[in-house]
Amino acid sequence: MSAPTTSAGHPAGEGLVPMLRRRVDGTFEVDEWGLDPDLVALVEPVVGLRWRVSVEGGQHVPATGPAMVVHNRRAGLSEPFVVARAVRMATGRHVRPVGVPDVAPVGTLLRHLGGVLDQAGEVAGLLRADQIVAVPLGRRLLSRHRAGPVPPEMVAAAAGRPAPIVPAAVIGHETGRRWRVVFGPPVERSGAPDAVAVAEVVARRVGELLAAST
Repeated sequence: MSAPTTSAGHPAGEGLVPMLRRRVDGTFEVDEWGLDPDLVALVEPVVGLRWRVSVEGGQHVPATGPAMVVHNRRAGLSEPFVVARAVRMATGRHVRPVGVPDVAPVGTLLRHLGGVLDQAGEVAGLLRADQIVAVPLGRRLLSRHRAGPVPPEMVAAAAGRPAPIVPAAVIGHETGRRWRVVFGPPVERSGAPDAVAVAEVVARRVGELLAAST
């Protein structure tokens, strides 16, 4: 049996030295959207120190193939890192959080960590490439128990593809270390329903998860 590998084709758990060697000799890999798996692996211990994440319902996130995780947010600073870590803990897969600014150097760094632009075309391309995309709902700064709307154009990007839409409730405080991520069953989509209707169902499911988990 062959050893497990990362999405970049390197052996999983290979250690720090080979990754550092690739940084020095320039053989590290970056995908077409900017993801640098070695950099993610190097940063992940720091993420674990900053955000202590517990995961519930991780079985709802597919281990292979495309998927869209839709989650709530408040300030929106911690949630992308928390969701990405939760999915990594549940599946070992990389996540592509939607919403990085298209401004250097911040946008470039966040792209290397997996972030992508808030563009339906980019999301559709990632799903075609069997990636997991994390789409945030509209901000709810004053309410911990309500979810904002989900952009219908993002839901439409998953239309016509075997990409489950997984609702997720993210519970935590921006200045706190402990966070919970609760994944729910994928939203059922029979036939080709209207993207606006599906977006409303997804937002409602996230709100229900929030209400049941807080």
